[in-house]
Amino acid sequence: MPSNESDVDESLVAAARERLRAGAEPAVVCGELAARTRRWLDAALAVGQARGIPKADVRMRLGGEPERLQDEFRPGEEEDYGLLLEIHGVFDVPKQLDERDVVIAAHLRTAWVATGGLGSGHAVSLSRRFVTGELSLAFRMLARFGPRRGPGRPTEFWTAMVAAGELLDPTVGDEHGTVAQALDESRVRLAECAR
Repeated sequence: MPSNESDVDESLVAAARERLRAGAEPAVVCGELAARTRRWLDAALAVGQARGIPKADVRMRLGGEPERLQDEFRPGEEEDYGLLLEIHGVFDVPKQLDERDVVIAAHLRTAWVATGGLGSGHAVSLSRRFVTGELSLAFRMLARFGPRRGPGRPTEFWTAMVAAGELLDPTVGDEHGTVAQALDESRVRLAECAR
C-alpha cells in the first residue's frame, strides 16, 4: 500500500473511523491498523485522516523521515508505535482559537519563553495543550513549572502569567488546583519580583 500524500488505503481510513466512533483511543486504533499493513505510516495517516487532520500535518508532526520510525519497532509492537505517536501529539485535533484565546495563547507563549527552558517531556505536553486549545491547563502547568533559576526571567514570566490568568475562566481546574488559585500565586510571585 502506498504511503504518499494522495493515497491512503480507504479501507484503513474506514476502519479507523469505525473504531474511533466506537470510542477506541487513536493510539489503539493506530496499533490495530499497523498490524494489518506492512507500512505503519499508512496506519498513522489513516487515523489522522479519520480524525480530520490533513495528511501533510500528520507527516509534519512525525518529523523528517516518518517511514523510518517503523524501523525502531518489531512486529508485535504496533500498539507501542501508536502510543508513541499519541504521546507526541500526532493525533491531536487542532482547535480554532477565538480572538480572546489568541491573546491568552500569546501571553502564555511569552511566559513559556521566559521560563528559560523546559524539559522535553514538559515541552511536548505544553505544546499539545496549545494545539488542542486547552489554555487553562497550559496556564496551570506553567504556573506549576515557574521560571528556572538562572536562565529564567521571573518578572517577564509572572507578568505574562497574570495577564493570561486574568482572561481565563477562574473556576476551571482539576486536582492540581483552579485557574483562580494559579492566578493568585502568579500575582504573589510577580509582587515578589518587584521587591
